Amino acid sequence: MKIPPKISGLRTISAVVALILALPLPFLKVFTGLHLWLSPFVMLNSAITLRSFAFLNIAALLILIPVIIHKRWFCTNLCPAGWCLDITSKITRCKKYTYDRITEIGRWIAVVSLAAAIAGIPLFIFLDPISLFNSFFALVAVKFKVIVFIALSGFILILVINFFLPGLWCRKLCPLGGLQMIAYDMRSHFSKDNGKRNEENDISFKSGRRYAIMSVAGLIAGFSIRKFIGYVPEDAILPPAALKPELFNSLCCRCGSCIKACPTKIIAFNTTPDNLLSFMTPEVEFGPGYCLEQCNLCSRVCPTGAIALFDPDAKSQLFMGSAVITLPDCRLQNNSECNKCRASCKYEAIEFYHASGYLDMYPVVDENKCVGCGACMVACPENCIRILPLPAQA
Repeated sequence: MKIPPKISGLRTISAVVALILALPLPFLKVFTGLHLWLSPFVMLNSAITLRSFAFLNIAALLILIPVIIHKRWFCTNLCPAGWCLDITSKITRCKKYTYDRITEIGRWIAVVSLAAAIAGIPLFIFLDPISLFNSFFALVAVKFKVIVFIALSGFILILVINFFLPGLWCRKLCPLGGLQMIAYDMRSHFSKDNGKRNEENDISFKSGRRYAIMSVAGLIAGFSIRKFIGYVPEDAILPPAALKPELFNSLCCRCGSCIKACPTKIIAFNTTPDNLLSFMTPEVEFGPGYCLEQCNLCSRVCPTGAIALFDPDAKSQLFMGSAVITLPDCRLQNNSECNKCRASCKYEAIEFYHASGYLDMYPVVDENKCVGCGACMVACPENCIRILPLPAQA
């Protein structure tokens, strides 16, 4: 079946659906950020880094088929960010430029990012326009902080750029658009017209050396970052089934989907300045809620695999941290009855032990069973329980 280059009205529908799914709507949590699964740029960065496919990556693989056949098919039919940028272009009074003299760096950003992903550092995965689109709407789901607002304003920035320089982002800067052009270049290079390459094929052939140079640059950058920066330990508690911190920090595209999907709102952006590699990645902050034992939404909506998909039944083996009890503040140590920590623990990780006398009891946490879900911390009436990162994370 022949795939039409443009399907009338499809991008408008796609943009409206993407906007709805970018909002933290309670009844649509499982579909939060669904359009990120359609991005070939996110998919390839993730697949190369992980050496495997994350949940629903097959959707982006299927998108590659029309992308190869028709130039910028995704931009023309599905991209919600592109739709918003086109609306901005229509209302601006600025002159539209052709930008013929400006180098199309979107291709090079894509090549460098994918090459660096071989070293486990997908450098520019966060510049995916759908990721920028979704992360901006994460502002609705978090407490207002100036630093968070600035960090999540990438989508606003490209709208401003497009207002004054219509078309610049889409034509010259966007890595997702650049990736589509690379795919089309490859098709053009291998296609033939009466046994001879046409003009587009010649251009594609000449640009091959540039792709090779940028690939080498990406590899060098990826391995250099791993070698010279390395991983700086941090105090953050990561969501369940999160990858090792070094890989988690580099693979996370900062889209905020896990934050919007979390039913107890315990996931937030990491804004501490101690480690720039973890800046704006999701971390667990226990408050009025805890990590529900039958919930796996954060893993289901993560488009990159930074949070691996897991079965809720396996949650007893997914250790986020460990509970620590300050005994002098515990009611049991102050001649009062209380069993809320033990009663709240679904993993049977807290037991009561006798000290010198029958009434002298104290709670003990079994570190082999405690997953750091925070239920005991939330239930404790004296606030004498904390959840600390695991030794491997601290």
